[in-house]
Order: sequence, then structure tokens, then C-alpha cells
Amino acid sequence: MRKKIPVVLFLMSFSLIFSSGSSLASDWPMFMGNNAHSGNAESKNPAVQKLKLAWQYDFYSQVVASPVVVGQQLLVAAENGNLYSVDMKTHKPQWIFHAQGAISSTPAVANGVVYFLSRDGNFYAISLSDGSLLWRFATLGEHHFSAHGMYGWPLNSVPVIDPWDFYLSSPLVENGKVYFGSSDEHVYALDAKTGALQWRFKTGGVVHSSPAFADNKIIVGSWDSAIYALDANSGKEIWRYQGKSDHQQSIMLGVQASSSVDKNSVYVGSRDGHFYALDLHNGNLRWSYNAQGSWVLSTAAVDDENVYLGTSDTGLFLSLDKTTGKERNRFSTRNWTYTSPILIANTYLAFGTMTGEFFIIDKHSAKQQWHFQTAESKADEFSIIDPATKQLNAQKLFAKPEALHSALEQVKRLGAFVASPVWVNEQLIIVDANGHLKVFN
Repeated sequence: MRKKIPVVLFLMSFSLIFSSGSSLASDWPMFMGNNAHSGNAESKNPAVQKLKLAWQYDFYSQVVASPVVVGQQLLVAAENGNLYSVDMKTHKPQWIFHAQGAISSTPAVANGVVYFLSRDGNFYAISLSDGSLLWRFATLGEHHFSAHGMYGWPLNSVPVIDPWDFYLSSPLVENGKVYFGSSDEHVYALDAKTGALQWRFKTGGVVHSSPAFADNKIIVGSWDSAIYALDANSGKEIWRYQGKSDHQQSIMLGVQASSSVDKNSVYVGSRDGHFYALDLHNGNLRWSYNAQGSWVLSTAAVDDENVYLGTSDTGLFLSLDKTTGKERNRFSTRNWTYTSPILIANTYLAFGTMTGEFFIIDKHSAKQQWHFQTAESKADEFSIIDPATKQLNAQKLFAKPEALHSALEQVKRLGAFVASPVWVNEQLIIVDANGHLKVFN
């Protein structure tokens, strides 16, 4: 299944791998920063109230994958099939790697290698230093989730592609293996150096959730609404927790969010309208939070006391008690929040919304500390934001099922935030759906 690379290039690649070393503490080398997806960003003096635009870069493509930073390299994957490496000091591109399909998977960097999944059906390993291909592995195909009868379409019509299925699974690297999920309904473990298949596990649906690691377990969700714990060495199922399913319209089902793991608990949101806390060892339900019919697509940030997450239709950003699931406080975003939040210096929470607004709030009081709105959102060229409520005009956007996909493209044109933010070296890095990267300090 792997395409072989010439021996000379392969040996050169390994010299780069071993010379690059591991990532620094100030790096953000993968989705949510680490294999537990805690979303905690280090900071010595986060003057978030005074953040100002330092520089910006335009990728001229839609972007849904989150950026990552290793050393002075900023990596951004785009829907045009390009993975960009940009120098954080000079603000200039270092190299571009082109895949044959959109890159909707947040890259993971380990030991000088960049790993990611593309909609061309290949999982890639490339050199961090120069973007050269080391190896690639072919899945059985990557695609968007689809189902009959979704969003008001007749049940006897063709399957409807879900336009909110933004992401592909983002990889994690642990103990010499790289793990990721696939649209072919499998979870894969590959040898991180060679790309050789170690094991694969079949779920009951597409896997666009990103795996987390803890206690030698791979924790990952599937569009069959189940959360799985797999043995990291063998891929054997240890436990699964089955969420709720909607088999009429296939809307309120599927685990699209990724799990966060902290100590002995797994925290994960679902499109079934709930957020779950599970026992890491046996998968038993500890508590669930009813999001009132709202999807929970964001991966939760975690600290010693709470979990933090956004919702879709209810337009909320929530702080929930880790032990009981009771709501501690809430912040109204007014609109869908699909980005995963990051926790800066264990004090501030940063996240964006689909209307092109970005917020930083105090985690204790939920009071706004900083706000940014894209120029496209302010212009609102399609007049889809209600000027009084600042909410999206759902009736105008989604009155007709056939306008579903074009309506969401109008929302993206606002500079919607689908990619999650990064905080490194006292800098906030955000990129909107239009591919506009902005760095604040």
C-alpha cells in the first residue's frame, strides 16, 4: 500500500529526522498541543488585553486545519492541497508541499517529520526541514460524511454530503507509531519511520475525530456515535461507549469532535447534542451534559477543575465542572463555535466563531478580555448577519435544502474560524476559512 521512495532520498531523510530532535516546550506541534488534547498553552506574561496585529499572510485558499508551530516554523495546511512552511521571523515561505487533494487534517510534527492526511486518500510523512516526501500510505479513500434524507432532502434522493464535515482526522505520534482515523471507517497505526502498517481497526462509521493517547490507549470517536478505546500496541478494542443516534435524518449523530484525556477521564462532545465524561479504564459514563440539541464539535480544553467547550446552535462557550458536569459559567458567542479553545497561562480562553469573530475571555469570570472581527465579517457582503442580534439569519441562509452548501460557503466568506488558534512565544496565531493568517502580540 506504500509508495517506495528511492534509497538515497530515504537515507537523507533519516539523517534529517535524527538531527532535528524533539519539539521544544514552547512549540505547538500537533492539534490541541499534545497527545492528550489538553489545549494548554504556556505563557509568562500574557497581556491579552493589549494584543495588536504584528503581521499577516494570505494563503489564497480555504483553510480548516489548525496551524502548528515547531521552532521558527509555522505550518499551515490548506484546502488547495498545499502544506506551507512559513518562517516566523522573516514571515516568508520556506517551502510548499503539494498533495493531490485538500489537506483538512492538522499536521503533527515529531522528530523532524511532518505527518498529515489528505483527501487524495494518502497519509503523508514529509521532512520538516525541506518538505521532501519521506513516505506515504494509501487508505481506502477519504471523503465527506453523507447520508440519505439529511437536512430535509427526500429519503429516496441521492445521499447528501454534510457540509459541516470540515475536518479529516489529525494524527498523533507515540512510541514510534503514528495513529489516525480515516473516512474508510478504520483507525490506523503505522510505523512512524517507514509507514509500514502495524494494525488497523474497523469502526462503524467514518472516523474524522483525531485520536488521543493515554494509559497506552488510543481514544477516538466515529460517525457511528461511538467512542472507542483501543490498545495502542495491538489495536484491539478495550471498550466502547455508544452515544445516541438519529437514523431518520442522520443529523444528530456522530462523534466529529476529538477526545481530551485528563488523569482517569475522557471528555468528548458529540453531534448527538451531548458532551460526555467517561472513565478512561472501562468507558463507563461518569456524567453527560445536555447541550439542548446543539452539536458539540469543538475539542475541550482541560484544567485542574473544569472542561471548556463551544456549542453550535445555542451559541455558547461553556465551563463545566470536571467531576460533576455542572455548568460553572457561560459566555454567549451568539453563533456557532466550532474551533477548539486553547487555555493561555491557565487563565485565559481563546476561541473563534463562524461569523469571523474571535474572543479571549477570563476562565474564572467568563468576561471578555479581547475581541477581533474580520474585515469580511464587518462588511457582510451577503447580509447574513442580523445587525440587531449579531446572529446569523438562519431563515435566510437555510430556508431551502438545495441552498445548504452555498449558504455555508457564504458563512465562510465572513472569515469564519474553523481552524483552532495557537499561542506560542507570547503570540496569538489565527487563520480564518478564507486563508488569512494573522499573528498578534
